[in-house]
Amino acid sequence: MTPARTRGGGCCGCGGATALVLLIVVVIFAVRCDLVGAAERFRALVRDAFTFNLIQSTVHQSLVTALGDLRADGGLVIGWREVQARVLADRTTSIGAFGVQVPIGSVRVELDVSGNRVQYLLPAGDGWSARALDGKTVLLTVPPPVVNDRVVEVQSDPSRIRVTIDNDWMEHIIPSGGDIDRAKALIRAAVIEAGGSRPALAEVRLEARNTARTFFSSLFSQTVGSELDVIVQFSDEVDGDQAPLPKP
Repeated sequence: MTPARTRGGGCCGCGGATALVLLIVVVIFAVRCDLVGAAERFRALVRDAFTFNLIQSTVHQSLVTALGDLRADGGLVIGWREVQARVLADRTTSIGAFGVQVPIGSVRVELDVSGNRVQYLLPAGDGWSARALDGKTVLLTVPPPVVNDRVVEVQSDPSRIRVTIDNDWMEHIIPSGGDIDRAKALIRAAVIEAGGSRPALAEVRLEARNTARTFFSSLFSQTVGSELDVIVQFSDEVDGDQAPLPKP
């Protein structure tokens, strides 16, 4: 007697085929999703590159325009500082006969002048550059601060000028008023020299860095249309093309 066939006996092959179809569908779906994700990532890279280049060109042009505007004042003004200056003026008196000069006396005038004021600025010349590091940060290179020798306030109040005259014995009979006037004519140069000394400029650098950061952060953010942070370094801090970033 022949055994009766079950009605579901042919469905084993159907189940395998269904599983294979589902696997193919899943693979196709995964591949498509991966392709979509890759396309999205590519578009994001293109968008970021475009944004970066736009920021770079915008900040560069903004810097060029700003320096043109600042050139009338000599550069970006940092501020004023009071400077004490010291002037030394020597004169030797001599007499001559038969081509021989014999010194007969000398005078030294020393002036200590307080209350002078100098203005510091970042000169609008060479040493400037702006480079976008990413979409939110710009590295700004500026020249070191200098004294604005066009704007110097020299003290003229006699109470702020201490005069010391050192005469040898012969000069007691020779008036020294002209020597004092000649010494006073040297005060302005002495004020510029004192203001531009290494210790004075070292104190100004921190203020100069903060002034440049504040000014150009606002300028770049306005021109780009988004908030940008500016890191400032001085051109004399740059060591070749790979200068370490200064601390904010």
